[in-house]
Amino acid sequence: MTAFFGPLLALDAYPGIFAFKILFCLHLALFCFFLAFQKITLEINREIWPNFVFFLVWLAWAVFSLLWAGNIPDGLRNLWYLFSGLSLIGFTVFYMRKEEDLKAPLFILVAILLIIMGVGIWEYKTGLHLKTAGLIPDAGAISKTPRGVFKNQNDMATYLALYLPFLFISAKYLSVRLKTLLPALGLLACAGTGIFLLINTGSRGNLVALALSLVAAVIIYLIQGKWKAFRNVLAMVTALVVLYLVLANTHPALHYQLKRQFRIARHHLVSLEHVAGENSARMILSRNALQELHKHSLLGVGAGNAEEHMKAYRTETFQILALHNWWLEILVNYGIFIFVLYVVFTGRLLVQLYLVAVRAGPGVLKVVAESALVGLAGFPVATVSSSSLAYSRVMWIFFGFALCAINLYCSSNAVQATEEGEKLESPVPVQSLPE
Repeated sequence: MTAFFGPLLALDAYPGIFAFKILFCLHLALFCFFLAFQKITLEINREIWPNFVFFLVWLAWAVFSLLWAGNIPDGLRNLWYLFSGLSLIGFTVFYMRKEEDLKAPLFILVAILLIIMGVGIWEYKTGLHLKTAGLIPDAGAISKTPRGVFKNQNDMATYLALYLPFLFISAKYLSVRLKTLLPALGLLACAGTGIFLLINTGSRGNLVALALSLVAAVIIYLIQGKWKAFRNVLAMVTALVVLYLVLANTHPALHYQLKRQFRIARHHLVSLEHVAGENSARMILSRNALQELHKHSLLGVGAGNAEEHMKAYRTETFQILALHNWWLEILVNYGIFIFVLYVVFTGRLLVQLYLVAVRAGPGVLKVVAESALVGLAGFPVATVSSSSLAYSRVMWIFFGFALCAINLYCSSNAVQATEEGEKLESPVPVQSLPE
């Protein structure tokens, strides 16, 4: 819980020491103590074991890369974020041993999402921001751009793009019963609020990511329900069109707001054509970063040292150092080997989540797997918005829940196969004939 709020849960006198760091270090010490005295055992399903091997290789290579890193403090800081992030994934998988263990964390995820969206609405209405908000560029004016509990609006948008699927996928499964229809409608309304906030962050990459996630959700629904699902989608689209026409005639103010949000979203998406321009900031950063990568024989410039190498290209008119591209950041910091492994890890995760989402029976496991799959469908695009995702514990927790769903599904199948095998191997009792 504290990982989502980060520096917000810190004393003003010591802004660098906050609740998550304290609790994480305390927990890690206790975990190592119990592990050393064999009070706990590490059990990971073989289906996800290759993912954890990759994590260990990634961490080991990051440590090794400090041998040629130019800025050791930045490298050590990056190692802390990498280690704590990978640990969050590991602990999430380790502690959730059965499907029932997912219920409370899922409720917590949704509750935190609603709280952060509430902060975003407050920011949009008042123009005020929490102490964790970074530099407000609109000097002398009121900035209503929502940042939530994050430093900037891009981080807020990436968080929404990853976690909004947990709302509308949960609503989808709640709507199948009449007694849970009201909570389902409430979650859909909250999801709509999240989309409104995402549009007003102005994050173009995350708008595209959310669109991809929605398309993925519809495709999965059609695969699961086939012709019946197609009829339901057609009926829902028809109902939305009718509802829009009714609101346009009866509530002009609401109709105006809907049209306004559509214009804002369209403006951001149209402006994407300028992002890939030869003289755009992103293209300049990409060229400079790849030049440094080639200078280091594609082995990476060292953990957390990408920005240090970007200083050599800084001019009076161009001061940006952060790469604003998680894929490029991995490639430049850790080299081509770790980058390829990371791409394989992401692709494998997509395939495994799809199998769980399609094959798992009704329940919280299916909801988590499908939500993670839909969020991951937009992840490749969402990651090109934030300045860096290494410090984003939001991303690490998301991966933790995704792997947890896969681990629980594989474990339940293994247990079921074992039980069926025992039944087949057990001797059949022979009844004696009556004398």
